Amino acid sequence: MADWRNVGNWHWKEKNCLVWAKTYLEKQLTGLEAKGSDISAKVTSVESVTGDVDLNIRKGRLLAIYDVELKLEWDATKGDEKVTGKITVPEVAHDTDAYVYEVTSTSTSTAALPLKDFVRTQLTQAIGQKLGNFTEDLKKENGSEMYIAGDSTKSSEASTPASGQIAKDFKEGKSGGTTGVAKTQNATFGTVVVTQTSEFMCSAGDLYATLTDPQRVAVWTRAQADIKPEVNTKFRLFGGHIEGEFTALVPGKRIEQTWRVATWPAGHFSKATIELEQLSNSTRLSLKQTGVPLNEEDATKANWERYYWNSIKGSFG
Repeated sequence: MADWRNVGNWHWKEKNCLVWAKTYLEKQLTGLEAKGSDISAKVTSVESVTGDVDLNIRKGRLLAIYDVELKLEWDATKGDEKVTGKITVPEVAHDTDAYVYEVTSTSTSTAALPLKDFVRTQLTQAIGQKLGNFTEDLKKENGSEMYIAGDSTKSSEASTPASGQIAKDFKEGKSGGTTGVAKTQNATFGTVVVTQTSEFMCSAGDLYATLTDPQRVAVWTRAQADIKPEVNTKFRLFGGHIEGEFTALVPGKRIEQTWRVATWPAGHFSKATIELEQLSNSTRLSLKQTGVPLNEEDATKANWERYYWNSIKGSFG
């Protein structure tokens, strides 16, 4: 049942997600493989996950706070040679992606050294890629119940937070300035407008294609892109974490789309408009995105920068 006293998710709310994390990591890591020309290695089991994994809401922000120690078992083969061992990751935490891997082997023979080294350099890399999705998946699987239910906001005058106009908008179902209120079947929440600009050293036509052409999109998202540059066509990126639909397209000029992150309340889409301005030696991109959930503002800004603009620049120069 939703907490009607926590209108706008303004007060502290916490959920212990350690049990979920253990199940998630076992599913993601058990059987994970790395293969070379003559060596293969895999995680055979997740021995233990110990520590704290919490999801919190404070002043409209959804926060993942965790710090766990991870112990895994592995095996590696090269021809007839097979070696087993363990990997300990002392700290998998919300504030770092620089993981330390302590790799041990059951064999001390010279023949086992290349296999252990392969695990240290290649299998741990695959593990790190999986761990990189942990925060987003934690929010996706557990975050929706942290939002208040829409009808609950009518329950009490005492539910108004001390956040001025936003609180008033929540109560009256109005929007004001760069804030607004969105309602889905199961939740009512505040929204904001996100704006960004970025400059790219290419033509507006090339940048438009980079943002809409499936082959180019696959390069900077580093995954298969389910996207087609046609109006009223839906798209899915980053393994379904981002989805939406093109509502208007002007090649080399403008892209209008609905857009959502999988962790947002079910059924809620923002509206994102990308304007492209051809300059003398570059192209200026301007983004205006309305309907972003209030607690997702900072993450949305950071992810546009990291996974869109910076990734495009890193992939194409």
